[in-house]
Formats: sequence, C-alpha cells, structure tokens
Amino acid sequence: MTTKVTAPGKKNLQTTLEIGKAIRSYYAGVKAAKEEGKPVIWSYGLVPREIFHAADAPVLYLEHLPLMIGAKQLSGRYIQLAEEEGFSRDVCAFHRCFLGCAVAKDRDPYLDKFFVTPDLIIATNLPCMSESKSFLYAADHHDCPYYFLDAPINTWGKDIPDYAIEYFAGQLQGAIDSMEEHGLKVDIEKLKESINLTKKMMGLWNEIDDCRKAVPTPMSTIDGITAAYPLIQLPGTQLGVTLFERLLEELKERVEKKQGVIEDERLRLMWFGVPPFFNMGLFNYVEKYGAVVVKSMVEYIAGGAFDPSKMDPEKPLESLAYKALVDIVNPTYPNMVDFIVKAVEEFKIDGLIGVVKRTCGLLPGYMRLVKDEVYKHKRIPTSIFDLDGMDIREYDDVSTKANLDSFIESLLASKRR
Repeated sequence: MTTKVTAPGKKNLQTTLEIGKAIRSYYAGVKAAKEEGKPVIWSYGLVPREIFHAADAPVLYLEHLPLMIGAKQLSGRYIQLAEEEGFSRDVCAFHRCFLGCAVAKDRDPYLDKFFVTPDLIIATNLPCMSESKSFLYAADHHDCPYYFLDAPINTWGKDIPDYAIEYFAGQLQGAIDSMEEHGLKVDIEKLKESINLTKKMMGLWNEIDDCRKAVPTPMSTIDGITAAYPLIQLPGTQLGVTLFERLLEELKERVEKKQGVIEDERLRLMWFGVPPFFNMGLFNYVEKYGAVVVKSMVEYIAGGAFDPSKMDPEKPLESLAYKALVDIVNPTYPNMVDFIVKAVEEFKIDGLIGVVKRTCGLLPGYMRLVKDEVYKHKRIPTSIFDLDGMDIREYDDVSTKANLDSFIESLLASKRR
C-alpha cells in the first residue's frame, strides 16, 4: 500500500531563506518581462546560464520548474496530464512534469505565478538525450523556434581535448546567434565579466564545502539543495556572488561555535540520486538516529565540481564549454565515480544512500559503480533502493523509511563493534 506522508524539510540557515526569496523574485521577473513583451526562453540541462545573463534574457528553467511544483506536492497532476497526451510513464518524470504544465488548460494558482509560454527554446543533449525529444514536443505545441546544442559525451575524464571544447564553443555561439535573431542580444563584455563572477562564485562554493566538512557539520542537505540554486541558475551574476558571501560568513560563524545541524551528530550520510522534492522532510527523518545527510550529489550538478582556474574571461565561450563538458553528470562515468569517492573521504561519510529514479536513464547507471568503488577504496557501505524524487504518485513512505531504518541501524551497530 502506498502512503502519502510528506513534509517540507526544515532549514537551519538564514541565507537559504534569502535564497528562497531570490528564487521567487527571479520568476516574478520572468513573468513581468513576458507581460512587457520581452521574448522569454525555455531551457533545460547544462546550457551555461552565463550566456542568458549576458543578454538579460528572461528564462524559465525547466529542470527547476518541476522541482518547485514537486515541493508543493503538485507534480502528480501535471505528470498525469502529460501521460494523457500520450507520453509513456517511462519518460523522465521531470520532463513529463514540465510537459504537463505546457499542455494544461488551467494551472494551479501557485504555478500561474511564474509560468510563461516560450518565444524560443534552447535545448541540449547534456546530460540527457531524451531532453531534446521532450523539447521538440514543447516547441511544436507552442509553435516557437527551437535551437539544439549538441554536446560531446565526455570520454576523456578531467582533461577535455581542445577540439571538443572548440566544437561546443561553436555550439554556444550558435545559441547566441539564435537568441539575437529573436531580439535578445548578448553583451560580449558582460559575458567576459560573467566568467570572472563565475570563478569567484566557485571559489566561494569551495570554501562553503570546506566549512561543511567540519564535525559537526554546520549545514544539512536541505539547506544545501536550496543553496545550490545560485550555483546552477545564477552563475556569472553579482547576486550569486553576494548570496554565497553571506552563506560563507554564516557557516564560518557556526563552525567557530561548533554549532551543528543536530546536537549529537553520530552518523554522517551522503545522498546519491534525485532527492524527494515533494518530501524533503525525509532528510530530517534520519536525525532521530543522530544521523545527518551532510551532502547530496545533486548539489554538484551544473558546476560544482570543476576547476575554476581553467576559466579565462578572454575566452568566454571556450571557458563555458569546458565547464559544461567536464561536469560530473556528462557521461561517461569516471569523473562521477572519482568525485564521489573523494567526497566520501573529505566529508567523513559513514554511509551512502543511493536512490533509483525509475525514469532516469543516466544516474541509476552510476549506482553500482559508485557503490563498488566507495567500498573498495573507503570501506564505506551503500544502500540502494527505488525512489522517484519527482513523481509523488509512486512514493511509498513506509518502504522508503524502512529502507532508511534498516541501513542506519546497521551503520550504528557497526560503530558499536
């Protein structure tokens, strides 16, 4: 029997509350821009946001839209609408969610606050090839132009060859040309400055991570996922830098006071896979055992794991191409696996939780590889179970908590030996 016991996660930091306000302000601005007649872009995936910010382009990000809907427990309705249009239940739940929003004849008041139709769609196969197909349907439905960014699959690891960077930089230039054809001109000087701001943001993010490695950790994954918003959506902006400066200051103060997420931190966990956005309170559930989910792999998507020193403001497109192609979710697997093994050591993780999003063709493929390598090199166990973090209709609260209970109890038993 499936249960529907859901709750929002409890945040502990003032800055993440400010980031929440920034999110709402951003989407209100997109809605206002549409009403003023400015062209609006729909985009998804790892398209570098800096090219949009350099054009002051209003963008509806369609991996973030389902997240916001999911947090309000509304995802099931829009996923169902997409299925009624003929989309299989095997299509990515994020895609079905935004497609349901696209075809809905009436939308919930919450969604109506920030939903706008597109004037241009910029899609990519990075990291998901299925994204391109989902967007083709949206482009046809809204009768709007569509530009596709073709990203090479990373078969090289951390050192991306020049020819691959040049190729994807050319793809980015094509996206810029398409934007300009539709009334959104990119300011090249502003784009160069955005590279400097992205580098600064990444330096701050690395310092934030260093604070989170402290025992007890001053910041949970609930705050961390919210804090990843500037990393993913606001790179190359002064606002993103300012928010991270405030977050770092707050964390340093908590570390100095040895102020943790909970009073008695006994276990440090890491979350691998898509978190349950409709039930972020699940992260608080483990705290009754003295366990804290210290870090989530999702926080590193779209820029949390690259070397910012390799970005050159005088070569903005090449810098953005490098940043995108070296991302840990760009197949194949070595960068992801190596990064997780390193994070397990640095964050002093006691156990890894891997959740399989049934409709994802990418992240579940890493699960066994990560599990084996983490145990081989660090002797840290992993628990893997099914949990679609977007489709609330498939959520089973009882079995999910049973999986967490048994895993955490085994970790505590091992510590007592």
